[in-house]
Amino acid sequence: QNIQTPPQKLKVDKMNRIVGAYVKEPLVGKHDWVVSFDLNSLYPHLIMQYNISPEKMIKADKLDVSVKTLLNKDCDLSELKNTTVTPNGATFRKDKQGFLPELMEKFYDERRTWKKKMIEYQVEYQRADKERRAELDTLIKRANNNQMVRKIALNSAYGALANQYFAFYSTDLAEAITTSGQLVIQWAEKTINKYLNQILQTEDKDYVIAMDTDSLYITLDDLVKQVFPEDTPKNKIIDFINTISEDKIEGVLADGFKELAEYTNAFQDRMQMGREIIADRGIWTAKKRYILNVHDNEGVRLAEPKLKMMGIETAKSSTPQWV
Repeated sequence: QNIQTPPQKLKVDKMNRIVGAYVKEPLVGKHDWVVSFDLNSLYPHLIMQYNISPEKMIKADKLDVSVKTLLNKDCDLSELKNTTVTPNGATFRKDKQGFLPELMEKFYDERRTWKKKMIEYQVEYQRADKERRAELDTLIKRANNNQMVRKIALNSAYGALANQYFAFYSTDLAEAITTSGQLVIQWAEKTINKYLNQILQTEDKDYVIAMDTDSLYITLDDLVKQVFPEDTPKNKIIDFINTISEDKIEGVLADGFKELAEYTNAFQDRMQMGREIIADRGIWTAKKRYILNVHDNEGVRLAEPKLKMMGIETAKSSTPQWV
């Protein structure tokens, strides 16, 4: 794009702290029929959605907005014409895609291509003969390395912007990403709760157990109890939850993200949220501390349920030996 990097004076500020991601205080306790939804490559897609790039940021006074005011749609953004706004008040021009979003899009498309090849090779591997398997093993590793390199490059963009030794270091750019992430995940929570309260005819009930950065966990126990008797086989319930998640909830989320993109006058709507795990039971003890009995992971039905644990101490050095 013929952009020359301007020289910058290094300002070392050890006390500088950048606003981070949002983590919800979980609904502590046991929950049945837990489903998780994940945002796809959140930070790279936020860069694309809001055209977050050094040369596109408008240097004038920032707008008086916040995650809370945007979440509640308390801000009149009708005056935004060819600019978009992020919750830290930063605004970005929409006249042309910035070099950073363009780079993110390039890496993301390349990663998808390599990941698709890897999956195709893995599928072929299952039915291939011994000689072909040796070839496929090399091809799978090559495809995996290529997609992983691009994944790391995508995820490093935010970290680079937040690094004071980087040429394009900017707290405004970094916080434009993190605060937008906070807004998006809470917008998803609000969207799901509105939908579930509507179909279950409840009022202001919180069905979102926990949230962390780019993922949220909901309980569909009330829905399961309305539809199925107690002795229903678990596989039948899992099939139902899978269908509801893909055919209904993901669509509701997509509509919600479209509404958010229009409200903030985004460069483009790039938010995608898909179902990850289905568990028949989960226990939360605190933030980032939970255990789930997983039956399905991203559409892969497990022959036997598998425990997913995060931050749970299964054994302590102080635990006495079994006698």
